[in-house]
Amino acid sequence: MRHYHGGKPLTKFDEAFEKLLGEAMPVKRTEKLALTQAVNRVLAETVTAPFDVPPFHRAAMDGYAMRASDISEASSSNPVSLKLVGSVYAGELPISAVTKGTCVKVATGAPVPEGADCVVPFEDTEQDGETVRVLKALPALSNITEKGADIRQGSIVLNEGTFLTPAKIGVLAALGLDKVEVYDKPKIAILPTGNEIAKPGTSLQVGQIYDINTYTIASLAKQHGCEPLPREIVSDEPEALLRALEEATSIADCVVFSAGSAVGERDLLPKILSERGKVFFHGLAVRPGRPTLTAILDGKIVVNLPGFPTSCLMMAMVLLVPVWRKMARLPQWQPNTVTATLTNDVHSPEGLRQFLTVRLRRQDEGFVAESAYKESGTITSLSEADGFIVIPEEVTYLPAGTKVTAILI
Repeated sequence: MRHYHGGKPLTKFDEAFEKLLGEAMPVKRTEKLALTQAVNRVLAETVTAPFDVPPFHRAAMDGYAMRASDISEASSSNPVSLKLVGSVYAGELPISAVTKGTCVKVATGAPVPEGADCVVPFEDTEQDGETVRVLKALPALSNITEKGADIRQGSIVLNEGTFLTPAKIGVLAALGLDKVEVYDKPKIAILPTGNEIAKPGTSLQVGQIYDINTYTIASLAKQHGCEPLPREIVSDEPEALLRALEEATSIADCVVFSAGSAVGERDLLPKILSERGKVFFHGLAVRPGRPTLTAILDGKIVVNLPGFPTSCLMMAMVLLVPVWRKMARLPQWQPNTVTATLTNDVHSPEGLRQFLTVRLRRQDEGFVAESAYKESGTITSLSEADGFIVIPEEVTYLPAGTKVTAILI
């Protein structure tokens, strides 16, 4: 079955998605951040180790540093006696070297004294004054972390484009860095439209509702490595929309309008975008989210999402999140999923891909799913859902008991 929007055939979701993703360009701007601010950002430089880590042979246990050759015959029945000539703790330089027949007490993390090639733990020794009896033979390098064992001088530690996890931040700290060059976050201008919406915190006039979409889209953008730039509500007037569009494209990498993409007489954005830029598609073969529009203007992606809250947020999740993550140079998004059994029959319109919100609950050894969808104008269709299932265009009926994959939200 063919579906239409404003008299034109709807674009299939996969075709629209590939087209939009192909237009998304990774941000090239960079900034220098303190390590404490750089987690979950993307490295904009290749980092090479300027020195070995650790920069010295390091004791891996509390004990005595000595020569392995001196204790090759040691055992509990045949202890080897060595002379204690000093001690060294973490952060200190060894004063005494180890020579044949001698040893030095060492703490975990302390530099291994010159001449020593193993550390014998305290529990394998007995000390009597300046005499240490060794009760166990150990091979060379036992309980020693060698110089450069962690990181070798001159090696590439992190490549440009690396996603900075806490462990990778630790690598940078190990090299003595306190700042790092990272790619800037894509800036996402978010513009609600319509005379019928009001800003939360103000008083509602007759016929008005509060703006929901700015807050859901801004939260989603922030969650996926972008910097949201919420703008003021734009009235349904051509001049106001044009001014807002020009200002948004001048400050942002991607512009997201909500509402005004349908085919009513006050839905003016499609006309403005077709005159000023290049419209890729207007109308998707999906439910919810049919009026979605995307265009390119001045090299920037402009998206006009539906005004209804569930349609708006669902389209942002499935269509824009991969685009934003590509712009931010983040790893491809891999949402968590669970397999569940439908508790109710589900009908879906032929020719439309349906993103159906569901509630999940554990039953026996698995999950069951029931529809949470009310209508696209209700935010609770998403807020009361645990996830959603994707029903392909060719599927019109899923009976109760069908196994489905729920994408968690």
